[in-house]
Amino acid sequence: MPPFASGLLVLTAPLPALPRRAAGLVAAAAGLVAGPLYVHLQPGLRLAGPVPGPVPGPAAPPAGPALLRALAALYTAAAARRELDLRVLLGPGPRLARQPRVLLAAAAEAPGPPEPVQLGLQRLAAAAYGCPPGLPALLLAEDTAGADPEGDPEQGPDATLPEFLDVAVGGTFDRLHGAHRLLLSACCLLARRRLLAGLADGDLLRHKVLPELIEPYELRAAKLREFLEDVKPSLCYDIVPLADPFGPSVTDPNLQCLVVSEETRRGGEAVNRKRLENGLPELALHEIQLLKDPDHRQNEEEKISSSSLRQRLLGTLLQPPRQDPALPLRPYVIGLTGGTGSGKTSIAKRLGHLGAFVIDADKLGHAVYVPGGPAYEPVVAAFGAEILNEDGTINRKVLGAKVFGNQERLKDLTDIVWPKIAQMAKEKVREAEAQGKAVCVLDAAVLLEAGWQDMVHEVWTAIIPEDEAVRRIVARDGLTEEAARHRLQSQMTNRQRVEQSQVVLCTLWEPDITRQQPRSVPTDDEDSDYHQESFKESYKDQRRRAHTQAEQKRRDAIKKGYNDLQAIVPTCEQQDFSISSQKLSKAIVLQKTIDYIQFLHKEKKKQEEEVSTLRKDVMALKIMKVNYEQIVKAHQDNPNEGKNQISDEVKFNVFQGIMDSLFQSFNASVSVTSFQELSACVFSWIEEHCKPQTLQDIVIRVLHKVKSQLY
Repeated sequence: MPPFASGLLVLTAPLPALPRRAAGLVAAAAGLVAGPLYVHLQPGLRLAGPVPGPVPGPAAPPAGPALLRALAALYTAAAARRELDLRVLLGPGPRLARQPRVLLAAAAEAPGPPEPVQLGLQRLAAAAYGCPPGLPALLLAEDTAGADPEGDPEQGPDATLPEFLDVAVGGTFDRLHGAHRLLLSACCLLARRRLLAGLADGDLLRHKVLPELIEPYELRAAKLREFLEDVKPSLCYDIVPLADPFGPSVTDPNLQCLVVSEETRRGGEAVNRKRLENGLPELALHEIQLLKDPDHRQNEEEKISSSSLRQRLLGTLLQPPRQDPALPLRPYVIGLTGGTGSGKTSIAKRLGHLGAFVIDADKLGHAVYVPGGPAYEPVVAAFGAEILNEDGTINRKVLGAKVFGNQERLKDLTDIVWPKIAQMAKEKVREAEAQGKAVCVLDAAVLLEAGWQDMVHEVWTAIIPEDEAVRRIVARDGLTEEAARHRLQSQMTNRQRVEQSQVVLCTLWEPDITRQQPRSVPTDDEDSDYHQESFKESYKDQRRRAHTQAEQKRRDAIKKGYNDLQAIVPTCEQQDFSISSQKLSKAIVLQKTIDYIQFLHKEKKKQEEEVSTLRKDVMALKIMKVNYEQIVKAHQDNPNEGKNQISDEVKFNVFQGIMDSLFQSFNASVSVTSFQELSACVFSWIEEHCKPQTLQDIVIRVLHKVKSQLY
């Protein structure tokens, strides 16, 4: 165990020289520092200055490609030492999150007596980061055995990086690793005022590798903020959860730059398309190269990634074992659990092959129901004699039907059965102790639901992605996919199990990969829970196969689409003489489809015009009908009307008045410069001024006028 909990390493050599020295420097410092190792870069600084002189002033290194290369080399070197928390500081601050307990410098950068250098380290640490005086200061002897003798060639004047007021970046940022730190450091170098960091959460995590082992959002956000505020405290940091791939990057008008990696550049381009749709300017995309993982395994990605780190957690102790005086000192009891199709049974078998005493809780569950078993009489008393077969045994299908969908009755059953199974399991543990077994495994699917974790030192959980579990259940049990998913959804989730587990195992990969999980046990070839034939391929092969399947699915969908178009579009069935009887090309199918859509559009427009005309005719007929009905009714109400006939002169006056009123609007609306214009204006005038209500108003006004003249 390194003697110091944290440390500050000051490097003063030119930046181009750092890449070839990074591995040796980090290795030497890692032997002394267990926690955060802060790195202060200040090329050209003389630590061994005169003691009465001024305190060496802290200064951030120039932000350019040489600094990015130095950062990449340092973080890559730290990746080989997984417990080392390296933080390269890009600007001084009043206080670091973890106060350094030791000050370090490279002996090669400080020739001469060590005392002036040590004093210079203490003065710099106090001035730049508020460190207390008197901290121990040590000089590191670098291990250059693995360094590249040529290294990074000496650089000329280095270009500077562009600057932006507000910069954005997004990611999962699970278990901050070297690639994350390089990406975030680049963001800090580019930003002058604010960094907006989006953390993937919710549904965005569903399809990640081993999402159950991703740290909670609150923890990831806290670690991210601590790192950023240590690295460059002068910036403002906005850390927000991402529920979709875009987040505020497509709505924030102040953003100017989005930092991406080689893998996420297409996502950055999608962000810019969304911004344009929202009326916002595009963001400058600044790309950071991925860091290669020197220690990646067969099933892991070649780059440094959180997925690989989560895979390396499999089989390791995530929480300390339970310390309970009631537990036996020997054998060491492991509770093994997992959902249907997780490969739990195969792991239990392998543990048994390695010498562990395996207790099968499912077999104990069957034993408690047999006549004379500890749960037989209480179950019959609680659920009635109708659950019994003719031979007196319990019909578990009938019993299951009684509790299915009834949580209260199910609890009645488990309250009877689970304590009996637990008692039998404890007897089996004592049997293992009598046999001198060192390890005892309780294989129980309901270990956590039943509260049996109190009986074990460690809980081991086998997990598998839901889609893969469904595939295994369908293949093994002959269920439909819907039934398989329903079965899984009725069980405790993987995440709920992981939260209560000391060790997590996963049988997604081939058995050889599972054997590499520390402390884990590989799957057994004969177990029906795990069909290894489907997994005899490397991680790259799985990715390649998935890509090939997706591409084939896309092509099949396109082909089906073209076939459907040929069946729907009549003109596709009519072969042109120019193409004889050959199969229609996709271009011809698309062109014929476009022509047919245009034809349908014209037909639709024509039909809409005809419908409009018919509606007008219907409206006119309705008006005529109403008028005739009123005339008939008037005659019926006044049978003597014919005796006092109105003179033709009065009728003419009424007609003339109506025509005069209509002519006024006609003359004002209709142009007579040409017959064509006259025709067009007439129809427009009729639609505007010959509406039923307008005509009715005119007639009433004329009748009132004529009446006032006569009487």
